[in-house]
Amino acid sequence: MVDRIKSIETYCLELPYRHLVNFRSVQESAGPYLLIRIKTKDGAEGLAECVSRPRQAGGLDPKTMAYQIDTFFAPILAGRDPFDHNRILEDMGIIKGCTQARALIDVALWDLKGKLLGQPVWRLLGGGEAKPVSVTWLVHGNTAKKMTAEAVAKVKRGFRNLKIKVWKRSMEDVRMVRDIRKAVGKDILIYCDANSAYTESEARNILSNLVEYDVVFLEEPCKIGTNDRRAALAHDLPIPVLGDQVCENLEAVHDLIKANAVGAVSVKPGRTGITESLKIIALCEGAGIPAVIGTGSESRLGSMSRLHLRCAIPSLDPWPTETHFFEKLEDDVYDGPFEFKNGALTVYDEPGFGGRIDEKKLKRYRV
Repeated sequence: MVDRIKSIETYCLELPYRHLVNFRSVQESAGPYLLIRIKTKDGAEGLAECVSRPRQAGGLDPKTMAYQIDTFFAPILAGRDPFDHNRILEDMGIIKGCTQARALIDVALWDLKGKLLGQPVWRLLGGGEAKPVSVTWLVHGNTAKKMTAEAVAKVKRGFRNLKIKVWKRSMEDVRMVRDIRKAVGKDILIYCDANSAYTESEARNILSNLVEYDVVFLEEPCKIGTNDRRAALAHDLPIPVLGDQVCENLEAVHDLIKANAVGAVSVKPGRTGITESLKIIALCEGAGIPAVIGTGSESRLGSMSRLHLRCAIPSLDPWPTETHFFEKLEDDVYDGPFEFKNGALTVYDEPGFGGRIDEKKLKRYRV
C-alpha cells in the first residue's frame, strides 16, 4: 500500500554564528533559515533547509517562503504519492515564481524517498560507494590581513580548498590573493568570487592579474546585462569565469554555455533543487565545462544534500563542494552523523540524507 504525503510543515529559524560574519551585502551574528518537513501518513519525513536573506540572492525572508509553501504548495502535495516526484514538480510549476520554495520541496522529496526505501540519496542518484567529499572554505572579511590570517587558520584546520571574496575594485584584492597564496602554499586550490563588484574594464585590467597566483576560477566578476558582453569578458579573462547568480535555472545555464559566456557553473540545490541540478550537471558535462556544487551558507542539515549530490556524480570530479558554513555556526538543529576530517566530509549509508532533527534545539531556535 502506498504511503502518501500527509502534510508539509515549515519552521523559521535563527541559528547563531560563532563570530560576526561579514558578507558583502550584510553583516550578521545569526542567520535566518527555513526548515521544511514533508510527512507521510505512516510517519516518514523528508527534510530540507535553506538560508533566506532578503539582501542576497533569492531576495526572500523565511516567513515569506513559509507563506508560499503553506499557501500554494501544501495543497498540491497533500495526499500525493512521494514517488510520483516528477508529476508533483510539474504540478507545482503552475505557481509562478517561488523558485526557491519549489527547490526546497524537491530536496525534501529526495530525502523522503530515500527514507521510504531505506537507501541513502547518493545511492538513489547512482553513486557506487560513499567517498570523502573535499570541501571549500569561503574566506570572508573586511581587511586583507584578517582574511589572510583566516585562510591560513583554515588550511591548518584541514581545508584544502579556498574561495576568496574580492570586492575592493583595486590591486589591493590582487595583493591579498598573492599574500594568501604565499602563506598557504602551492598545493591549496584557490578560486575567487567578486560578487559582481567590479566593472567590466576593472575586471579586465585588475582581476586578470590573479592568474599569476594559480586562481582556477573567477566567480561573477561583474554585473552584465547580456550574454554577448559576458562572453566577450570571459574571452578576455585568462581565468575561467564561474557563473553563479546568472545560473538561476536550466534554461539560463543553457544560454550561457551556448554563448560561451561561462567557463564553469555553480550548481546550488537550494536554487534548482536536486532534480533540476542533475540536468544542469549533465548539460555541463556535455559541454565539457566544470560544474561546482555551490554553497548557500547551509547548516549541517543543508550540507548533506550537497554532499550526496557531489558524491554520486563522477563528472563533478575533481572539484570540491562549497560546504563550509557548519564551521561558522555555533549550533544548529541537526542530529545525525557528521565528521570533518582531512579537509573532507563523508556521506553515510543512513537512509535519505542521513539527517534527523533535534526537537529541543528546533524549539530553541524557532522564531
